[in-house]
Amino acid sequence: MLQTPIPALLLVAALVGCSPAGVTSETDPPSGAAPDAALPATDDPAASLTADPPESTVSTASADNSGITFADESLSFAATLPQAPADDPVVAELRREAESYLATTRTNARADFERLKRSGVTGHPWEIRVRWAYTAKASDIVSLAGEANEYTGGAHPMQRFDTHIARTSGEELRIDDMLMPKRSPSPAMTIAICEALKTAKQEQIKSATIFDEPVVCIGPEANAKTEDAKLALAPSNETDRFGGVYVFFEPYVVGAYAEGPYILTVQQGVFAEDLKPEFKALFGGEAPAWLD
Repeated sequence: MLQTPIPALLLVAALVGCSPAGVTSETDPPSGAAPDAALPATDDPAASLTADPPESTVSTASADNSGITFADESLSFAATLPQAPADDPVVAELRREAESYLATTRTNARADFERLKRSGVTGHPWEIRVRWAYTAKASDIVSLAGEANEYTGGAHPMQRFDTHIARTSGEELRIDDMLMPKRSPSPAMTIAICEALKTAKQEQIKSATIFDEPVVCIGPEANAKTEDAKLALAPSNETDRFGGVYVFFEPYVVGAYAEGPYILTVQQGVFAEDLKPEFKALFGGEAPAWLD
């Protein structure tokens, strides 16, 4: 059972560093959100890797503790999913995606480990941390946000975002599906996201620029494109409503890695007139900022 406020995605400060603010100067889950999606404090990848690597283990999800873990000399992997009934179709789909992600990563990590071994180099295991959590629920629609932190031997870890919107039956939706055909994507939302990014940029780097070029919102020279972001529905201060959207830009997408990700909040009133009639009643009130 989801509660209000809806638990939201936790960022991994230890891996990511600073996280620039969104339109409301905040970059973490709404105030009061419970960190139910966080990995356990004792989930230290180094703790499971010894001089004599343990035998590979995989723990599949259960109704009480949805998660997948794997560790060997080439890879330490952990995926945390929201707790849900075993037959929940939404979380089941995320679990399938995580299992596929693990299968691909295991192959690639092992190949890299063996390549380094042949060249006489002792490789460090890749470290992958995935976590999903609800951001909002209204009627029979749920929204989730996911984050993956991947370290594969480069100069620093990579942070990636994904979002998932679906009916509780499992039918997937996109925010564009909720908009009228001639307003999809919503021009008002597009401009609001770009202006929110400008504000966040000013606060983070004191300049509304992307790689030293001015932020351009629309037209052929646009460099702050909504399609380069991941969008999740945000909760509302009104019961059983969506208050807006959260917008996730990964590092490197709209700035240097050192800037970190940009997570923005856009209120539903900005794009309410662009919604299809059947979805309009699901939006109302104000979305909380993605708080620190």
